[in-house]
Amino acid sequence: MRVFLSLMLLTGSLLLWADEQPNSANKGLPVAAYSLQQANGFFQIRQVTGLVVKRQEAEIGFEFNGVVESFFVDQGDAVERGQVLAKQDTQLLEIEKLELLANLDKIKAQLTLAEQDSDRLLKLSKSNYSAQQQLDQNRSQIAVLQAEQRVLNVKLKGMEVRLDKATLKAPFDGVIAAREISIGEIVGPGQIAIRILEQGNSEVRIGVPQGLLTNIQETMPINIGGRVFKGTKQSGGTNLDPISRTLQLRFSLPNNANVFSGQMAAMTISKRQNKAGFWIPMSALTNGTRGTWQVYEIVSGHLKPTAVELLHSDGQYAYIDGDLRSGASILANGTHKVAANIKVDIVQSIATRGEQR
Repeated sequence: MRVFLSLMLLTGSLLLWADEQPNSANKGLPVAAYSLQQANGFFQIRQVTGLVVKRQEAEIGFEFNGVVESFFVDQGDAVERGQVLAKQDTQLLEIEKLELLANLDKIKAQLTLAEQDSDRLLKLSKSNYSAQQQLDQNRSQIAVLQAEQRVLNVKLKGMEVRLDKATLKAPFDGVIAAREISIGEIVGPGQIAIRILEQGNSEVRIGVPQGLLTNIQETMPINIGGRVFKGTKQSGGTNLDPISRTLQLRFSLPNNANVFSGQMAAMTISKRQNKAGFWIPMSALTNGTRGTWQVYEIVSGHLKPTAVELLHSDGQYAYIDGDLRSGASILANGTHKVAANIKVDIVQSIATRGEQR
């Protein structure tokens, strides 16, 4: 009797414990859901690259042979237009100039004397005291002296030019990019002495595929060395490069853009594709059959695999098309841990990405 009562109490306790336990057979796998919202299209992002160039770049040097006497600038210095950059030794030129001036003074003295003789001969000729032939010879001598005077004046002008060319000046406001010669070095025509880049007035030259030209705006953001500048389009491109199949476009940069010639520049171009679809997290995509893609739609608490077409991806989200509707929920992540038709419980909702602007 006592055993029977003990069994009855044990059975009652087990039934009571079973009633208190949750029904694990009815519970689903806890998952995160993503609610679909249809979009009308997406932007394809394409990045093209180019180079920074200066509108004016000059490789300047002396026009005549000579020894470099002095330098007044070095690499990296900012200079203004007309500023003296370097000089050649001009001692020999100065001596030649003094010689020309002395010869000119001599010719002037001879010319003065000849003109005085001409006046006397002219008076004597009128009084029949001198022959006409002497007067003609005197006039001829004056013409010769005048011609020699003009030659000396031309030579002096040439000497002034050579003395001026012995001083190297900045052709525009800019920055010294390189100094190619040293003090004491003999330089001549055609030899580069200094490379100078115009300060400000920088531009970027970028090759753009023909199919993206319609997406180029008058101003475009251009990334140079991690900084973004607003580039203003200067030319639309006329010749198609036969190798890269791109058109060369020019964009001017703001005058205060601190950039250097030869720097790499990158420009991002957005092209709108008007096609209805859905943005979903990349984690919601999984491999389907025969190389296709699929998502798991949550229907009545169960997973339903649905084939989709991947149209675009930005690395975090995918733009897809398929037999889906706005408001439907799909599995947001963990697709590798589930299978079709299993029961799930939504315990988290992932924020929906809407239309791309």
